[in-house]
Amino acid sequence: MQRAVSLQPLSRQHKSSLMTCLLIRKGVSKQASISVMADFLLKCWQQEIKPHFEQEERSLIPALRTYPEGSNYADAILRDHELWRTAMTHLVQANVTHRLLGDLADQLEQHVRFEERIVFPSLETNLSAEQLNQLQLKDDQHSAICNTYPVKFWE
Repeated sequence: MQRAVSLQPLSRQHKSSLMTCLLIRKGVSKQASISVMADFLLKCWQQEIKPHFEQEERSLIPALRTYPEGSNYADAILRDHELWRTAMTHLVQANVTHRLLGDLADQLEQHVRFEERIVFPSLETNLSAEQLNQLQLKDDQHSAICNTYPVKFWE
């Protein structure tokens, strides 16, 4: 089933996040520089993932709160977002390891898959087309960090 047009901007952003996860995993498997991968992930966080989370919190969370099942999903999304905010704060302060980077990639992928496979279909089922259109989700018009990062640590 094709994603509702109004949710497609978030799905495109999810695709970029999944690419970030893939590249981090490739870098981990190649034992690439931890500092380079941490820098890459922080740039992805600042320019792509954090704004995406903020957009979801402004638009999706209130929409999810309009029905009981959606409220549970909203709570799960907010927990994941908070865990990621905390992780990104620690990423600049902590002793980063390949394992930590791989775990962060796994967590982000699980979050994206949850939204794509569970939350979005739930929204499409429980909200009218008019309600979905009122979400006014926007696509960022910049190149993904994956496409512009100068060090190809994953190669």
